[in-house]
Amino acid sequence: MKLRGCIRKTSLLLAVSVIFLAGCGRMKQGEYTQAGYDSIENNQFSQAMDSFDVAQENGEDPLMIARGRGIASYYLMDYQAAVDYYHESMTYTGSNVRDIDYDLNFYLAQAYEKLDEFNEAIATYTAILNLNDKDVMAYYHRGTDYLKVGEHDLAIEDFEKALSLAPGNYDLRIEVAGRLSDNYYEEEGIKYLQNFLVDNEKKLSSFDKGRIYYYMGDLENAKVYLEDARDDDDQNTVLFLGKTYEKLGDYNYAASVYDNFLKRHPESAIIYNQLGLSKLEAGDYEAALNAFMSAKNIENNGIEQTLSYNEIVATEYMGDFKKAKNLMASYLTSYPDDEAAKKENVFLSTR
Repeated sequence: MKLRGCIRKTSLLLAVSVIFLAGCGRMKQGEYTQAGYDSIENNQFSQAMDSFDVAQENGEDPLMIARGRGIASYYLMDYQAAVDYYHESMTYTGSNVRDIDYDLNFYLAQAYEKLDEFNEAIATYTAILNLNDKDVMAYYHRGTDYLKVGEHDLAIEDFEKALSLAPGNYDLRIEVAGRLSDNYYEEEGIKYLQNFLVDNEKKLSSFDKGRIYYYMGDLENAKVYLEDARDDDDQNTVLFLGKTYEKLGDYNYAASVYDNFLKRHPESAIIYNQLGLSKLEAGDYEAALNAFMSAKNIENNGIEQTLSYNEIVATEYMGDFKKAKNLMASYLTSYPDDEAAKKENVFLSTR
């Protein structure tokens, strides 16, 4: 059963979602539509759908209702419904291109990616680039999707274009290397990072060097630079440092890194989740479950689905299959289109 963490090389995709939600979710709109968007921001996606139903009954803006339903459906993992709602939204935008047209196309492409319809996603990013050929994220995501369909050379063209438009974006270079590594071009991805380190060594902070070495797989150098950058009040530094020690097999020290942070910032669900994952790897299943539950008790933690899934994992590892089955049944009620969970449910049914 695959565990679910919160630091991933795909963080830029999430960043796009947050940016567009913040940008368009606050447009002037009706009371119930706004309530729906507020629920989305609080990760209450089923409640958001209910609000959008009431908004429709009250004749509020159909564009913003359909868009909101698409976002909520996406996070409820009903990706086909999300696609349908985004297409519906586009019927209301009119002939003049506006910011919301870009917004909707990015959301649409993300939903296609979740459905593994990468050619449709490519076509959507191409439509964005036809409107704005300077869009860094559209090049990056289209490049990623080209890799998925075996178009390596086209992917490299898009990655190079994205990097040329944002030469000082360290995160983007790490993302590109990660995408290449994910698609069996690890050495090529590492070269992107190696060359970047050589060209920018004096400009990079210890944290930037540490995380680049982390993604290159050079854990000893990653440890040195991340320790130098260590700040027990900075979540990102703590996450990368802890995960580096995990990869080095030192789970006790990794746990101490997370614990020190949580003493100062007990509201961090992400660090609690990573502590739980570390404890699971170390075989301390009860401590792992306690960490996941501590995170779930944080109001509006932002990673409720991840935590619920990991709670099931920890419960299963502890041998309490009856409880794990019940938790899985509740999970699938909330997230019925989670294919990995469905497969795990089949396994649990045999226990």
